[in-house]
Amino acid sequence: MAVPLGFAVVEVAIIGAGPAGSTLAALLAARGIDVTLFDRDPFPRDKLCGEFLSYDALPVLDALGVDLAHAPHIETCRIIGAKRTYAFALPKPARGVSRLFLDDLLLRTAERNGAKRRDGETVSELPKAKVIVGAWGRWGRFDRQLARSFVNVKDRNFGFKRHYVQPEPRTSIDLYSFRNGYLGVNAVEGNVTNICGLVHASRLAGHKGRWDAFIDTIRAEEPHLDALYAAHAPAQEGYLSSEPVIFRARSAVEGGVFMIGDASGVLDPLTGNGMAMAIQSALLAAPYVVGALETPLHRTQIENDYRDAHRRFFAPRITWSRRAALLLSRPRLLDAALTAIRTPRAGELFLHRTRAGVGEVERLAAAWFR
Repeated sequence: MAVPLGFAVVEVAIIGAGPAGSTLAALLAARGIDVTLFDRDPFPRDKLCGEFLSYDALPVLDALGVDLAHAPHIETCRIIGAKRTYAFALPKPARGVSRLFLDDLLLRTAERNGAKRRDGETVSELPKAKVIVGAWGRWGRFDRQLARSFVNVKDRNFGFKRHYVQPEPRTSIDLYSFRNGYLGVNAVEGNVTNICGLVHASRLAGHKGRWDAFIDTIRAEEPHLDALYAAHAPAQEGYLSSEPVIFRARSAVEGGVFMIGDASGVLDPLTGNGMAMAIQSALLAAPYVVGALETPLHRTQIENDYRDAHRRFFAPRITWSRRAALLLSRPRLLDAALTAIRTPRAGELFLHRTRAGVGEVERLAAAWFR
């Protein structure tokens, strides 16, 4: 169902009800702000994602009263090469949670706080609202309408995922390398394992959109991937795949639209920090959205301040994540690196560079919820 331009004016219209959009809607609606949340898909719905929720998102969800009791705890990360495995502990347990469950839970939290939900409706034009927030993910029709600079970039990657029956309890997130791509493997609720990958478009030529054929190819190349897939029976019929994933800088405000989540910047999935970044970006944006509502004469300054705050908070980890991805997508180079690593310090550095400090997020949450 398409929603035309002329529906009633609201205070805040958020386009996209994923973790970023629903978190922001819940935050704003709890303060009595008139929020309408749109998504083209009816909820609950599945979504391509690594489904690893990093520990640095949990202070925000805890403050919103989001119950993740059934989500498996993830306590370690393992980087698995052809010849060596490097493991390190996470400083706090993360969670494995499917987007089918989490996104629906966050949307219902926003609705409970007073936000109006309009899922199952495609917004054909930017709506009439005092503030518009773009939370439509890595790629959407409005990116072209707003003439965003990344839309014509040809260097593209694609994601794919499938759920599998969990053969045994799993408390780690495992990263596997293959040429020009990688896999992330972790448990989600319901005794299910999610195997999710990212691959450069150049590797998909000749497969004609058949993910099973591509999986057969990387299994033949890497024996440890063959062993991984051999140990897992599918729990869903087919694969989910993504629209193009483009790693290019994005402005946090475009054409007066405040961007959050992947619409504001794409963090490489290998970091396991994408959902956390989405949730944190909602918390970061919320005071600026309120400022734009309350002092519209200062709108230009507020937009610039949000751009600066977003850049400081996220740009270093986005940049660093791409560097790590270059290593993980080169199996032989990765093996050489893993052979040289002797201490947990490399894992600690990886975590420090790719996510916010828990204390930093707690301070942001305390400032908003005070």
